[in-house]
Amino acid sequence: MSEGETSSGVDWASLSETLNSYHVPEMALVLAGILAIVIAYLYIKDKDGANYKIAMLLGMLVGAVTAVLCATSYLKGNMGTLIIVTIACFALVSRPFRDVKFAVIFALFAMIIVYIFLGELDGNLEVLASGWPRFVVSFIAGAIVYMMLMFLQDLTLMFAKIFNTWPILMVLGVICIAEGISIYTGHDSVYDMIKAYLDSNKEIIFAIL
Repeated sequence: MSEGETSSGVDWASLSETLNSYHVPEMALVLAGILAIVIAYLYIKDKDGANYKIAMLLGMLVGAVTAVLCATSYLKGNMGTLIIVTIACFALVSRPFRDVKFAVIFALFAMIIVYIFLGELDGNLEVLASGWPRFVVSFIAGAIVYMMLMFLQDLTLMFAKIFNTWPILMVLGVICIAEGISIYTGHDSVYDMIKAYLDSNKEIIFAIL
């Protein structure tokens, strides 16, 4: 087995090199940007329509693929690109789930798993294997999981809602397209360009503010 080749026979290092040579990560970033703009447009036009829902699902898939491609390609060494990719892909992937209460779902799973596990107890703990003690312990386990995940859920959903407002999503789409084109043509990241501009004109900006 050659270096970089897994037990499944796939040489991931060679595959990544091939994708990089064809600039697939940059093209995926541009595609993610286009989808972000399309999703924002369709949301304004008809947020209950089938086209919007299809675009949203495509955005989720493309966002996930783009995140993986950029994080595993030569782009991972560019902090500016990774910041843009992280925010944009998070917005695309989280959009279909921004109103889903994950804490409740995981808490329910925890209750079910604990309930099943308790049914296998015997000996001194057999009292917990049936009746109301089994239900109470399962409920407490679910409540603990819920409380632990609730803060994380609320924080995640807050950022998901912010980044998925249509004006921000549209701006993220434009930035992704510009970023993909900029990297493809051998220029710096859009993030680096903006940062350099702000640093060089910070006195003027502070004066305006």
